[in-house]
Amino acid sequence: MTPQKFIDVFDTIAEAPGGIERLRELVLHLAVRGKLVPRDAEDEPASELFAGLEEGKKRLLEEGMISKSRYPSGIPVEKEPFKIPESWQWLHLGDVGAIVGGGTPRSGESSFWSDGQDVPWLTPADMSRQSSRYVSRGQRDITSEGLSRSSAQMLPTGSVLFSSRAPIGHVGIAANSLSTNQGFKSCVPFLPAMSEYLYIYLKHAGPGINDRASGTTFKEVAGREFALVPVSVPPLTEQLRIVAKVDVLMGMIDELETTRLSREDLRTAARDSTLAKLRNASTFQDVRASWSRIADRTDELFTDSADLASLRETILHLAVQGRLVPQDEGDEPVNPFLDRIANCKTNHIQAGNNGKHPRIPEPDESITVKELPNGWAWARTVDIGVLNPRNKADDDTMVSFCPMSSIPTDHRNRVTFETRRWGDIRKGYTHFADGDIVVAKITPCFQNRKSYVMSELEGGIGAGTTELYVVRVKPKIVLPEYLLLFYKSPGFLQDGVAAMTGTAGQQRVPRVYIERTPLPIPPLAEQHRIIAKVDELMELIDRLENHVVTKNRYQETAAAAAVHPV
Repeated sequence: MTPQKFIDVFDTIAEAPGGIERLRELVLHLAVRGKLVPRDAEDEPASELFAGLEEGKKRLLEEGMISKSRYPSGIPVEKEPFKIPESWQWLHLGDVGAIVGGGTPRSGESSFWSDGQDVPWLTPADMSRQSSRYVSRGQRDITSEGLSRSSAQMLPTGSVLFSSRAPIGHVGIAANSLSTNQGFKSCVPFLPAMSEYLYIYLKHAGPGINDRASGTTFKEVAGREFALVPVSVPPLTEQLRIVAKVDVLMGMIDELETTRLSREDLRTAARDSTLAKLRNASTFQDVRASWSRIADRTDELFTDSADLASLRETILHLAVQGRLVPQDEGDEPVNPFLDRIANCKTNHIQAGNNGKHPRIPEPDESITVKELPNGWAWARTVDIGVLNPRNKADDDTMVSFCPMSSIPTDHRNRVTFETRRWGDIRKGYTHFADGDIVVAKITPCFQNRKSYVMSELEGGIGAGTTELYVVRVKPKIVLPEYLLLFYKSPGFLQDGVAAMTGTAGQQRVPRVYIERTPLPIPPLAEQHRIIAKVDELMELIDRLENHVVTKNRYQETAAAAAVHPV
């Protein structure tokens, strides 16, 4: 790829997902291969640097700036990582600079540490906060005594700093004399003019160095390994042109990133505003108008799957609030059914059934905290069904078994069950039957919407993980598919997370939350309409997501084609 070709495909690469970072990587990739700036016949070949490198090494030794190296040098690079121009040379890093480690004074010795500015001292954490190429000091300085009484060493101005652990790959150039802790393997160039090119080279090589690092507790680059890193070395004058070109291109990429971030901020604001209007629409007519505005701007508002996740949540929110489909005055209200159930339960209790039926919790005053559409009513699980029922079957009956991993997060995916003998799973597992709703109780499965309406079970029944609540409802009042929408709605999940108990990583939604949470129940006919509308809209969102994924994949392919071959 020629420098002009690279400029020509700049925008194509930038528009692809992750394009900005890919551009930065490509600039470095081209720079160290001699493909970023043109050759100049007047440049002395890199082989002419050998004498200057030796003289620089001797001078640094005489001035006491470096010590005699413990690492091998003068060894030819046997396996060249990539092809370079004829005027370039492959050398090991230890042949172009001294490899220097660092150290940390004893933390408990106050005389080793300075409250103000003294001997600059860096840690890898300091490097993670750096935004510029040049580094002057970290958050804390050490004293001269701390320097002399530890393995920390002074590095001269222009030293190339490389974090060799926790993490590997931060690169900088010393703006002044400074020291580092043991998390660095730094390079003191024998020719100071090479500092900035070596910085660029190590920025490019860092990920590969990290991949080759070893360690048990954490990965670390040893001094010998760092000294043997192969470096593609251009003529010195070409190095200067490469550095200047990299600076120009990185500046262009920074400006492009700023523009894209501003554009993305505007898009995100427009998306959030549009979704808020849809979510807060007070009537079905308002919802329809808001949806129409979204449909006209889908390509603009939704550019990845995360955007569409918010749209799916909004649909579920509207569905269980009675704002997704119009109400029909001809629908039979829910209250008469609930009243008949309540009377039946009261009669059972008065007849003294000795606990054959579950005790009904006292009414919760918060059950009518929100106004519902006409014909709707508030209910609780104990009003409309049974929580965690048990099945009865012969032990030799073949039934379905469902581990947590099989429970879907999407409300329309199908489940593949295992088939097992009932006698093998009836104890120690949660029971369910066709038509039951299962809801994960443990984090993070609960937050991830792992819930499902069981269907097509072998023998009509099954069992599975104990980390499920099972709700068996009366289908003449509530359709399981409607209640599933509620259990996947953002409000139910948010309140459930707030109610969780237990230790971190093992938190669970308490049983009482499932029992007592107010359920907004529409008329049965409206439940059918809601389910159909949700299915319709979710299918539409799925098609939109496929379009977004295809578009992003096309942009990635176009970007890859634009940089091949490099």
